[in-house]
Amino acid sequence: MKKILIVNNNMQIGGIQKAVANLLSEIAPHYQITLFLIVPQGALMKEIPETVHVASANRFVRVLGMTHAQAKNEGIFTLMWRGLLVVLTRILKTKIVFPLLGHMEKIDGDYDAAISYMQNGAGNCFYGGCAELVLHAARAKQKICFVHCDLERYEGKSRYNIKTLMQFDKVAAVSDSVKKQILKVAPQLENKTVTVHNCYNHEQIIALSKAYEAPYTNGKINLFSAARLRREKGIVRIIPMLGKIRDAGVDFVWRIAGDGPDRETAENLIKEYQLEQHVILLGMLENPYPYLKAADVLLVPSYDEAAPMVFGEARLLGTPIWTTNTASAYEMVQEPNAGIVMSNDDDTLQGELLTLLKEFHDLKFQKSVFDNKKAIEEFDRLIVG
Repeated sequence: MKKILIVNNNMQIGGIQKAVANLLSEIAPHYQITLFLIVPQGALMKEIPETVHVASANRFVRVLGMTHAQAKNEGIFTLMWRGLLVVLTRILKTKIVFPLLGHMEKIDGDYDAAISYMQNGAGNCFYGGCAELVLHAARAKQKICFVHCDLERYEGKSRYNIKTLMQFDKVAAVSDSVKKQILKVAPQLENKTVTVHNCYNHEQIIALSKAYEAPYTNGKINLFSAARLRREKGIVRIIPMLGKIRDAGVDFVWRIAGDGPDRETAENLIKEYQLEQHVILLGMLENPYPYLKAADVLLVPSYDEAAPMVFGEARLLGTPIWTTNTASAYEMVQEPNAGIVMSNDDDTLQGELLTLLKEFHDLKFQKSVFDNKKAIEEFDRLIVG
């Protein structure tokens, strides 16, 4: 049985963390797996299979997986150390700080494959470091980095991050479209880059969607979004558009699960456009699936997405998807007739959204039937090849 090391930052609720949890549930019976979490915290810790060995970083490195608030709870040393590293990252960039931290850790064991399950962020952003841990702290026959972003539009597109990817034996893109975007930016990675699609826990998603009855407003089009409230997710830009669409006579309710730095801006816009009865911020939900199941439409208005897990989750639950044109939108939504891909230009988007809402009852989509067989075959080839 092959020994695999997978390195990730934490198991907080998020797309990458959910993807690794789903992958582990599929591959745990077939590999001897160590999951190295920079900080072993998060709601998704409970989804790690019992046969997976969980390891964590030393006190100097574990701050890579913490927020400021989490570091504060750990004590004054952790808070001050993280603060120093954040300042150094802003001054010296990740190209200095992350390799330093990578050399400050040693991961026990020898592995057939060591995998960084996330890519780095922007050069001055204290986010990432998994790649450097795999490169400098792990011993393995082959080293692999997963990419979950549209590298062409990603804030982390930098000479250092491309150089880092070049040091891996393989790069795994989570969709064919993500692979194309990687090769646009870094054609020198062509011989190293393969597609390994995300896995979904079908039974769990269906069971969670029945865990409670989510509210549904009769007589209105019920929209739902699950996203962090920050710029790239596009939530804030839609609120003024919906104010104008409401004024055009279209009745709807938009429920949004998630939180983030743009929450206050969203709340102010909801008040400004008098949308309190139309746009509802739900905050973070540990289980958003009943809302996704109950909704008439999943709305994904992002400026930038790679291969979001929520696309597949909506397809499994039979909820039509309306998404802006991002990296994998046509591959994951339009081609399987699971929804509509809209423009990513603000002026055009408002008109398209108004038309879709007016024509809602005439639109027909189909529930997708798919399993993880292809994704697992791709992963097995990644390890064996």
